[in-house]
Amino acid sequence: MDKQALEHAISMIISGMAAKHVNEQTDGSAVSLPESVKVEDLERFMPTRRRYRGKMTTTQIDEFAEYTNLTAGEVQENGAEPGTTVPCFVNPENMTAKVLFDLGTLEHPGHADFTARLDLPKTAAFEELLGKNGRPMDQKELAEWLEDWAPQLKVTAENGEPLNLPAAVAAVRRITIGAKSESTSEERTFGGRRSAMSEVEAQNKDTLPAFIEFTCEPYHGLDERTFRLRVSLITGETPKLIMRIVRLEHHQEEMAKEFREHLIHALDGNLVQTFVGNFSP
Repeated sequence: MDKQALEHAISMIISGMAAKHVNEQTDGSAVSLPESVKVEDLERFMPTRRRYRGKMTTTQIDEFAEYTNLTAGEVQENGAEPGTTVPCFVNPENMTAKVLFDLGTLEHPGHADFTARLDLPKTAAFEELLGKNGRPMDQKELAEWLEDWAPQLKVTAENGEPLNLPAAVAAVRRITIGAKSESTSEERTFGGRRSAMSEVEAQNKDTLPAFIEFTCEPYHGLDERTFRLRVSLITGETPKLIMRIVRLEHHQEEMAKEFREHLIHALDGNLVQTFVGNFSP
């Protein structure tokens, strides 16, 4: 027997031993194959699939809920155990939700490859607001931003009195910087005073907006909400203005809660059970 034939015989013996061991350990659900064997799925040549599977994705809460309720009902009508619900896993932080229609049960687990996924996008207005949050802007940029988004804005002075928006825009455009010698220590929204030989402060503080209220629908499908922004002035050779959203983390928590409540209300509790979290099958 030559070397090649001997190696082939040894390989067949090892394969047979491995096949027997794998079969015993897996109750016949797995098989040992030689490395050169190619497995070909012939399902595409069959008149129908072996089972239903697929992935539905959407950015609309209503469409997600309608498809999920309809499909979960069909799953129950077509062989699911009585009282069995399909799970929906909600991630409020990322504004996503995923339904696994064929996850099955512990006793009869499914393949979990028939799913529906919701990714709730931010609106253009909310994206714009987040893009400006905490970013220094010059007078021209802020003035133009106020004009562009005027229908959604309200502005107030540092004392809380409402300001006329066109007047506030004009005040932003004509900010002047003055220098004077004075030793003080006082912090305000505008005109940060500090102990020094010279001080740079903003003029016309009475007409500059200290706070801005921006009202928008933050995510498609969620209710409108008003974000309050604090406006601060950085003095220097050229003035810079910064808007910061007040209590942004609180808004994010409230929006996450609203997202989950929308889904629980929209999904049929008799067909779909909702969980907060992620699941990887």
